[in-house]
Amino acid sequence: SPIPHAADAVSELLDLGKRVLFVTNSSGRSRSSMRDKLAETLGLPGLTAEQMVPSCFAAATYMRAHHPGVRKAYVIGGGGIADELSAVGVSCLGGADESGLSADFSESDIESYDVDPSVGAVVVGMDSGFTYAKIAKAALYLRDPKVVFIATNKDAFDVMPSGRPQPAGGVMAAAIEHASGRVATLVGKPSKILGDMLESGLGVDLSASLFVGDRMDTDIEFGYNNGCDTCLVLSGCTTGNDVNGFAAEGGTGRPLPTIIIPSLGHFSTKFSSNL
Repeated sequence: SPIPHAADAVSELLDLGKRVLFVTNSSGRSRSSMRDKLAETLGLPGLTAEQMVPSCFAAATYMRAHHPGVRKAYVIGGGGIADELSAVGVSCLGGADESGLSADFSESDIESYDVDPSVGAVVVGMDSGFTYAKIAKAALYLRDPKVVFIATNKDAFDVMPSGRPQPAGGVMAAAIEHASGRVATLVGKPSKILGDMLESGLGVDLSASLFVGDRMDTDIEFGYNNGCDTCLVLSGCTTGNDVNGFAAEGGTGRPLPTIIIPSLGHFSTKFSSNL
């Protein structure tokens, strides 16, 4: 369910003429699909796909800019990755096409697997159907040092509404890094690659921006890495107790947020008027 008054906060910012982008490490939805979902959830039909920056879009943008010769990729993750790669002329193996396939992949399967020589990249995102077979196939492609290795994010976990942890895309990326001996290029938060894309590709002035998020290791570190102010909201992965723990640790070198508020809804004047 939406954060109370979050839609009001976004609407008021837009009414003030502020540019609002939604930057997420999620790779499961394309820009257009993410727009449809957020517009419905927040009740803001005026949102546009151009305001959406999922990590699958970052991966496709990075591929087009830095590896324009890649025409096919082996994908681990949701449909958003394939959709965005297709939009820049990259066809895909794996991804949603491998959902429901057997997780078994024996020694003989590895020996007989037909490695497609036209695959020029391996792109990894969150995949709730992650299997040993996918690790093995990705590692086979990554034996070729010319094959590009991209991670949409390296998040260890997300937090479910119940508070339970959900293993995230970084788990998949780490497994394939370990199996292949390669290190994936991170295109999502907190990378400088994403910051450069926002500035050069989308015309964002990060030095004049406030980056709002609920994770210290992605959102706040992104701001630190890319020279923009940050706002930590305590309605997601990071809690007030976590913040107290950071302050108690001291001297860890962890980037701290510019400001901390309970939730995005606290930006709205309607929140304060209801107190």
